[in-house]
Amino acid sequence: MKYLKWSLLFLVLMLSGCRVDLFRDIPQDEANQMVALLMLNHIDASAEADQKTGNITLRIEKDQFINAVELLRQNGFPKPHYSNIEDLFPSGQLVTSPAQEEAKMGYLKEQQLERTLSSMDGVISARVSIAETTPETNSQVPQEKSASVYIKYSPQANLSNSENQIKSLIQNSVPGLSFEHISVYLQASSYRYQPIVQPTTHTGLSLFSTELEQYKLPIVISLSGIFLMSLGGMWWMRRK
Repeated sequence: MKYLKWSLLFLVLMLSGCRVDLFRDIPQDEANQMVALLMLNHIDASAEADQKTGNITLRIEKDQFINAVELLRQNGFPKPHYSNIEDLFPSGQLVTSPAQEEAKMGYLKEQQLERTLSSMDGVISARVSIAETTPETNSQVPQEKSASVYIKYSPQANLSNSENQIKSLIQNSVPGLSFEHISVYLQASSYRYQPIVQPTTHTGLSLFSTELEQYKLPIVISLSGIFLMSLGGMWWMRRK
């Protein structure tokens, strides 16, 4: 039994630390996109589903953790949660004032625009703020409705020439908003992801290293099994 305990401990130590959790509680469709993106960039990832919630946990090799996080961040993953009309106006809610309902509808419009902008290729995050028409305190002259847009985008994307298209989208979505009262600020994100270089030709050593990395986990399991069998044989021989 002593040898069996040591062998089990050896197996646990060999298998621990191979993979770590990358993100938890990710929806199924989003998790599929994230895994596909990682695999396209030669980063091995696995998705494990929770049987109760159906949400996914993404697991990654420990030595690929930094690159995986940066690659997903540059592509706007994981996606932020946006409020919908059910969140702002739940069933059974007490009647609110017209001012509160107007504020909620304005916030919902901003959320819808942010969701739309975030779906553009290369956009990491988007923020929209709409200032409604309000009378000035002294002269009672109404202020013009205005909107401001902030977009952080991946350095791999070229959104520097998209300002007019973004303004048109905002204008067409908000009634009474003039084109000249829309301000757009585009910021390229810092690029910290280091692409994994795949050699075009393989020497014997590099080919062996590549294959070893690909089959690392099966090799560890196989070696552990051989180790356990050897210890079992030694224990059986000693008993005889």
